Amino acid sequence: MNGAAARVVITGSGAVTPLGVSAAATWARLAVGDSAVREWPDLLAAGYRCARACRIEAFTAEPLRRGRALAVAAAEQAVETAGIHLPERSGVFIGSTLGESEAFERAAEGADIDVAGFGVASFGDGIRARFGLRGPGQSMATACAAGNYAVGAALAALRAGRIDAALAGGAEPFSRLSMVGFSRSRAMAADTCRPFDAQRSGMLLGEGAAMFVLERADDALRRGAVPLAEVLSLGLSCDAHHPTAPRPDGSGMRAAMQSALHAAGVSPDQVDWVNAHGTGTRASDAAEALALRDLFGAAVPHVSGSKGALGHALGAAAAIELAICLEALRAQAVPPTAGHDTPEAAAGVACTRALTPARLRWVMNNAFAFGGLNSALLVRAWAA
Repeated sequence: MNGAAARVVITGSGAVTPLGVSAAATWARLAVGDSAVREWPDLLAAGYRCARACRIEAFTAEPLRRGRALAVAAAEQAVETAGIHLPERSGVFIGSTLGESEAFERAAEGADIDVAGFGVASFGDGIRARFGLRGPGQSMATACAAGNYAVGAALAALRAGRIDAALAGGAEPFSRLSMVGFSRSRAMAADTCRPFDAQRSGMLLGEGAAMFVLERADDALRRGAVPLAEVLSLGLSCDAHHPTAPRPDGSGMRAAMQSALHAAGVSPDQVDWVNAHGTGTRASDAAEALALRDLFGAAVPHVSGSKGALGHALGAAAAIELAICLEALRAQAVPPTAGHDTPEAAAGVACTRALTPARLRWVMNNAFAFGGLNSALLVRAWAA
């Protein structure tokens, strides 16, 4: 059961987000349409053109290690919900965009900081130290697709028999560097993030972390665990088109989704819900909408996006959205899409605007990153 046929499941989930300091708390607020978007006085005082963002007020940590603290907190939740004593040969797979942004910002201002110890790898180091793990690990700096990459890497390692369990996910502390970069590129929303809405004007920044315990299904069942979902496949592609913009026709995004379906032996009409990347930017949402329509035709399944409520947590976004997928599978309902009021008439996608009960079995989690890094993670409701 160590080959590609081995079934791999998620048995534990943890998340720290602007809507709550657990996956369940985040879901509870997301399901009723709450949004964490607000204007921040410190950003206004610093002269940022856009001072609206989604930050976590209920979580405190040493500023230079905020990302690692978020990652460890999410991992602790995942281990607790899994009810597992992690074997020593457990792997750690984590994604982020910048690592500890605060350290890089202070170094740029002249502080005597050796930034070599504050990269993405430091998040995994913190998790390994917390649980005494000696298995292999990978750090994924694949921007906004990093969480999906991390879970996919854990899936491959478990199927290959290289590890006995895994902690996988993503973490990203709030970054002023990113605020400046996105603002200067005119990618920030004028007021709020509106995924796939006709009046969308850009993204808003978020932060957070989500981590998961992954095991081979046989091992999980043997110890009496109840899987939250089965991880089927990760589809990847690269646009090779532009440093920031996606291919306008969405062909790269479609290729990633098609790859995930092909690897799992699943047809498009079996997918019940797509948790979309949905940044709220003009170009990315337009390309993703075209990709969805091209792949699914007239029968596009339920589509929703969470960045209107949570902001864009960059390297943590895909992981946080996977945590939402797991909660949705438990509730058998698709969450509302904050900020989505009017879908575009031409080549648009209509998203859920309220909590929508649905039979959910196969769910796709999309995450697309700068550089044309496209990913689609396919999970399925657990069935023995």
